Amino acid sequence: MVLLKLTCPPERRKAIVAATLSTSSPTFSLSAEDSSAPFQIIITLRLENSTQPGRAITIRTGGTVFAPPPEGGGLDTLALGTFGPLISNSDPERRINLGQLKPHHLHTGEGPPSPNLKEREGIQFLTIPADGSVQVRHDLPISRIFEYEGTLTKEDLKPGDVYHLGINSGYLGTTWWCWGDMEGDLKDKKLSAWQEGINFGKAEKPTPEQVEKEGWVLGGNPAELTFEDRTGSAEIQFID
Repeated sequence: MVLLKLTCPPERRKAIVAATLSTSSPTFSLSAEDSSAPFQIIITLRLENSTQPGRAITIRTGGTVFAPPPEGGGLDTLALGTFGPLISNSDPERRINLGQLKPHHLHTGEGPPSPNLKEREGIQFLTIPADGSVQVRHDLPISRIFEYEGTLTKEDLKPGDVYHLGINSGYLGTTWWCWGDMEGDLKDKKLSAWQEGINFGKAEKPTPEQVEKEGWVLGGNPAELTFEDRTGSAEIQFID
């Protein structure tokens, strides 16, 4: 799902989420076997220019480059086209497709989805601390690199080849966010599916009385949380 991004005037912006792309190692061994410590793509997130300094922000990760791998297997985040292909530095036409799949998710439960996002199956969140940073890591073992590539194979790579990849801007963002920390002030709260701005699910907004008595937290306007790619791309050099 490519994110719908709306323009937000600077005066309405609540914070900037700065994203930096890196890898677990500058080199990738072509002879290495898949292991418990595979090569990883790393995204580091940090808050900047927050209108509420000292407060963390929690985002929903589904459909974004920050989504963790599904529990029990299935399509990983890279398969959705969140990073685009690996591109050769010496020949930009030489590319390794990591996946561009577009799965469809249907609600299969009985009745309408819960208004509390914490109770919905498969929804995951990530807290970005007020100070410091948080990392999202995606495994990329050698067996995974060519899983969706239809032309090139491992044998086409040579020691010394350098490739780069970047974040697909269409997946850099979120569809829901709020102020707070999932392990702190949000731990015992209900996260309302209603949000400011575009209300995709037509969720009902909790009343002020419900917010106070039942502990609801409302979603902020996704357009007012700006995500910026501070890296552009990360390089990988293949070795023996």
